[in-house]
Amino acid sequence: MTTRMRYVEMRLGPDPVAEPYIIEVQCTSCEAASTPAPEQVPGEQRDKAEEWALAHTGKADAEGRHHTGYRVTVTMFWRVTPSEDIDPPVVRCSESNKAE
Repeated sequence: MTTRMRYVEMRLGPDPVAEPYIIEVQCTSCEAASTPAPEQVPGEQRDKAEEWALAHTGKADAEGRHHTGYRVTVTMFWRVTPSEDIDPPVVRCSESNKAE
């Protein structure tokens, strides 16, 4: 079997069919987490995540302590777009039998 390699220019960027990003905030004391929701306007997810953290800090736990530490996870979706087709050609069963 021979392997052929070739140079194909590729572009990396935001996935056009996915959400721009998802923000989730998790309390480092009790592991409670915000619920990410699709944003309707730019910056809305961040605003909602910040509001959730501030509201969570405002509620004392059973021992009367306020949770003040948070882990923020931002998930972004990217897509690699090759300048030309990079997948191998599809070989149908009838074509592969002819070669034998």
